[in-house]
Order: sequence, then C-alpha cells, then structure tokens
Amino acid sequence: MNIFSPIFTIAIAGFFLSAQAGVWIRINQAGYTPERNKTAIILSDTDIAGKIWNLKKNDVTVLSGKIPAGKPGDNIFVAQAFTYTIDFSKLKEKGDYTLEVSGAQTQQVLVKDDPYSLFATQALMHLRAMRSRHSGDSAAIVYKVKGDWKQGTWQEGVPHRTIDMQGGHYDAGDYIKFTLNEAYLAWHLLNAYIENPSLPGILDEAKYSLDYLLKTFPDENTFVIQVGDGKDHEQGWRLPENDALKGKRPALCALSRTHMGSTAAALALGANVFKNIDAKASAKYREKAKAIYDRAGQSDTQASAFEHNATNDFYYDQTDEDNMALAAAELGEIKAYAPPAASEVSWSEWNAFANYRLAVQGDEAAKNRLLLEAKRYEWENIWDLPGEYMWGSLHRWIGKANVHLRAQRLQGKDLSLPFWGVLDYVFGRNNWGIAMLASNDLPYSIRNVYNGIYRLTKVFPTGALSEGPGDRATHLEMRKYFAIPKNNSFEKFNTEVGVFYDNADDFMIQESTIGGQGDLLLMLALASRQR
Repeated sequence: MNIFSPIFTIAIAGFFLSAQAGVWIRINQAGYTPERNKTAIILSDTDIAGKIWNLKKNDVTVLSGKIPAGKPGDNIFVAQAFTYTIDFSKLKEKGDYTLEVSGAQTQQVLVKDDPYSLFATQALMHLRAMRSRHSGDSAAIVYKVKGDWKQGTWQEGVPHRTIDMQGGHYDAGDYIKFTLNEAYLAWHLLNAYIENPSLPGILDEAKYSLDYLLKTFPDENTFVIQVGDGKDHEQGWRLPENDALKGKRPALCALSRTHMGSTAAALALGANVFKNIDAKASAKYREKAKAIYDRAGQSDTQASAFEHNATNDFYYDQTDEDNMALAAAELGEIKAYAPPAASEVSWSEWNAFANYRLAVQGDEAAKNRLLLEAKRYEWENIWDLPGEYMWGSLHRWIGKANVHLRAQRLQGKDLSLPFWGVLDYVFGRNNWGIAMLASNDLPYSIRNVYNGIYRLTKVFPTGALSEGPGDRATHLEMRKYFAIPKNNSFEKFNTEVGVFYDNADDFMIQESTIGGQGDLLLMLALASRQR
C-alpha cells in the first residue's frame, strides 16, 4: 500500500446509461459453460414482478418467463428497493444471446465451452508486469530483528552483509517483496496447474516465483522474509528502474516459522509438479523445501516476524501452525499437524489449504475439518457471497469460494453456490455491473488500479484484479488519502455497509495484489477444467 496525493480517474462505461430507467441487469459478462447454473440478478427501484423477460438469439426468442416475486433490498448487499433472480439454466446450446427485461438496458449472454481461459492468460499478464525490476536487489542489505520481534523493528546486521534477492514479484502497488505472499502466489499457481494443466503460462510464472523462493534461505541461520521496507512508501510515484532506493534495499531476515513453513510448502509442491517436467529443478525445490522445513523445527526459531510501520503492520501473521502444517503435508508428513477449521482464507489463514492436501492424501479427520470450514462459507444473500465486506473483500471471497468448491468435489459434487456466485461477481454480476478484472475483452470492466507502473506508463492494467468493495466504515477512515467526487455514478449502488469506486488512488479498493491474482488464477482453473 502506498499513500500519495490523489488524482481521481473514473471508468466510463455504458452500463451507467440504464440508471435512467431504474432497472438494471447484472450478469456474468465472460459467459457460462453449457452445463452450469446460469442466473441474472435484476435490481429495480420499483416492483416489476410479473414483467416478461426474454432471451433472444438473432432476434428470435429462445427462452422467456415472468420475473418472479422479488426480495426487498437489504441495504447490506444491495442498495435498490427490489431484487429478482432470473434463472436460465435450461439454456444449454452454445451461442451469443441477448437478455431483455422491461425498462432495462439489454445485456449480452454468452454460452461457450471455455469462457474463462482467456482471462487466466490476462491475469498472468499482470503478474508478469509485477515481476521485480530492481537489479540492485542482487546485493540486498541484511537486516536483523531489533529487540523483541513482536515490536516489528529492524536494524542492519553486523557485520555488513549483502545477499542476492533479485527476482520475485512486487506485492501490490508498491515495490516491496514479501516472502509470505510470494509463497502464497506460487502455491496457488501450482494448484491452478494441477486443476487445469491446459492453461498456458501457469508453470512459467510458478517457476519464476519458486526460483526466487530458493534464495530466501542462503544459509542455515538466515531466512529472508521481506525485501524493501516502509521507506518504499515515502518515495512517491516512480518506475522501479528510477527508484532512488535501488541498490540500497534491505533484506529483512528472521528464522520465522510462518514464512519458512509457507516457503517450504510452495517449494515442496513445486518439486512434485516439476518432477516429470524438469527433474533438475524438482530436485532443487525438494532439497531446499526439506532444509527449510527441518530448520524451522529447531528450538531457536520464532513463530513469525513482520515490519511495524507508522501507518500499519506489514502482513503480521501471528500463527505458524497452518503454514507449517501445509509444509508437512506437501512433504508427505501427514501426521505432523492437525490445523483446526478456520473462518477465513487469506495470506494469514492457510488452514484450509493444509486440510485439503491432507484430505487428498486420505486423512479423514482433515477432510472433516475442511468440510466444517467450507460449511461456514455458505452465506445467504443475493450474490451468494461467502463473507462480509472488509479491506480486500473480493480476494477473501475468492479464497473461500475455492475452498468450498474443492471441498464439494472431494464429495463428488460440483454445485457450489459460493464458488459460482463469486465467479459471476468477479465478471459483473454485482451491484455495480462492472467486471472486477481489468480487460478490454469485457464490455464493462474496471479501468483503474492503484499502481505506479501503470500510472506512469499509462498502460491499461490488463488482468489486474480489484480488491473489490470495501466496508464503508474503514473506507471513510481512509478517504483522507484519496478524493471521492460527489454525484459519482457508482454511488447509487453502494450500500450502507459496502462501497466500491473505480478510483486509481483508492488503495483500499483498487490495489491489486499478487495474492489476489493467485486466488483468481486458481478459481479460473477450477472453473475451466475439464470434468
């Protein structure tokens, strides 16, 4: 997260035109596979129950019906007075259709075999844009914890020493590299490949990430949890190659089990995936994974580590059991840990990942813990969202949705309302009717992300994922850092609890993260795999 002077930009999208009518169609703009459930949500200021809807192909009606009885708006997940669900799952024939609803702008409906692989490719394009361009990280300066690690303060190590930490991905809109998030990304990329090996480019990006993770453990008493620090946020907008900090960036080093477990898990899975693809790389990944895991088990390590900053704490994950459990599972030590069912999925909660891997290996207790956690993500709301609004809502929802579908598939089922609901939400079936993935191949997608590279190069942020709507209370606290114009076209669809703006200065909503990209790529792989 960076904080700079606000310059507001807004998406100009045709879907706002329907606002004059007071009726809005919300649909997955990417499309639907023939066999899956297909629904559109209608928002309206007035009761339109009983009106006719038509689904047409080449101006010929192929499906129609009456708008069913609606639900009153709850002003939590929807702002309009009435909401309706149109179910057209009977439509199985592939093609390009038009959905018409009285008083609303028509919407295109696509049915095809693979609506989502294109957007996986685009999500990878964003990750390539986030590859580190700090050549000076080849001699990053070793920093050690100063005092109690729970204070989050650091100082240069004595004697002065540098290590090669070139490579990796920038975490978000800034240029800091976090080992925890890099491992999260790598693990998700590898799982995306496992779920759908046909997606192009996944392994290339996974290998780039894994090769960086190999560098985090240069010797038995040094482990790198972060490259770059809070000074990054004091530099203003600049391109990486023009960074005044280039060649001066610290490598924060601590024997943190949270970070070591995460890294060992990603490398161990990498070893398994690359075993029959690149045996030499596979052997390196396994050797390093085992060395990191074994070192993390020694008594002189600590649970976690982080940098405390005046504005916030950078990714302070206080628990290590979930990370170490996943590492053990990926290394085949299935009885080493038994992480409890959690209530979140994020960079700090890896419980479901570990329990899923253990369940796949035949651990029935782990399977039951996974099913229990997945059950917690079955919320009842118009969008089938599996949680409340927060900072980074969409990334959390995607993570939960992925967990829920994988848990369902372990039971031989494919119907997961949270999964398909969140997938549709990403592609425009949401309050604002806007796809949360930046793409010129979607009719109405976000146009802005909080990111210095895109801002300065003026390149469209293809494949970048929004963090999604945020909770209004936190957003109000943050608005001193960015401007929100009055009479904004998005405002009509904001609720008392959740808000969204396509604002390039809004780091709470529009800062794309590599963790979120990993979540999305796994979701797209799960949605597009051949079953």
